[in-house]
Amino acid sequence: MKYIEKTKIELSDVLIPDLFISNYMMGLDEHSLKIYLYMKFIAKNKIDIKDDQIAKKVGISKVEYEKAMKQLEAEELIIKIEDGYSLVDIKEQEFNKTYIPKLKPKGDGRKTAIEKKRIAAASAINETFFQGIMTLGWYVDISTLFEKYMFDEDVMIALFQYCQERNALRKNYVFKVAETWYKGNVKTFEQLENYLEEQDKISKIKTKIKRVLRLTRNLTEYEEAYINKWINEYKYDFDIIEIALKKTVQKMTNPTINYANAIITCWHEKGFKTVQEILEENSKVTKQMINKSTAEAKKTNIASNLKHKNYEQRKYDDLESYYDNL
Repeated sequence: MKYIEKTKIELSDVLIPDLFISNYMMGLDEHSLKIYLYMKFIAKNKIDIKDDQIAKKVGISKVEYEKAMKQLEAEELIIKIEDGYSLVDIKEQEFNKTYIPKLKPKGDGRKTAIEKKRIAAASAINETFFQGIMTLGWYVDISTLFEKYMFDEDVMIALFQYCQERNALRKNYVFKVAETWYKGNVKTFEQLENYLEEQDKISKIKTKIKRVLRLTRNLTEYEEAYINKWINEYKYDFDIIEIALKKTVQKMTNPTINYANAIITCWHEKGFKTVQEILEENSKVTKQMINKSTAEAKKTNIASNLKHKNYEQRKYDDLESYYDNL
């Protein structure tokens, strides 16, 4: 669907920003100024015209036209594209220079390169996620994100992509995700890929844990912390965690992650790192329990036999005398 507003040339205007007059106009020669104003006019009215026709319209030669175009490019008022020229939005450009490059790294050698990359990242975010109409506040927010978290430009673009895919392109959510990535030691795109891969692994493990324990609710903050500790700090995968879950289910009518945590923490304190070590420990404990139970049973039987043997039974050799006495 297209929306078109038709206005007669006699009744329309070509808007020239004050920035052009204050920052650019005085530095342009006569031919460059004429061409720039005429380009604004033909761009606004979507007129298709060739270079030699523009030169003829403003009354200059082809050589003078080419010289003027080079000056406009040097002043960053126009950009050469495949099928012509694009007029730079000098207000947006000035805004980017004001807000985005606030985070200038130390060292003059790298300053300009990083500054340009961050401006380019902000422009890419504007075009990709805001259809070219990103508000002033977002530019300030992007500048703050660069300053606070020191993300690479690719990571910054990926941050907005991540939030958009979750239909949550809101300031609070963007900053929340950025804080989480920062705590995960993410700065480069490679680090981000590794981090997201690890988070996907953790998410799948949490889903399996809920299924084994038959939890239909969301995990609490403390339960999340337990699981993160098992995976990130203890470096246990689901094969080990599953053994603890089975023991928990066998032991408790209403199994809890807290009980599983006690088991897993005990294994970590003993230095167990593999499934084999844990299975050997379980087998050892089982044997000890059997041996202990057997020893206790033997002890009980011996005590019972001794008691039976030490009992002094009455002897009745003369039964007739016994009954007589009765």
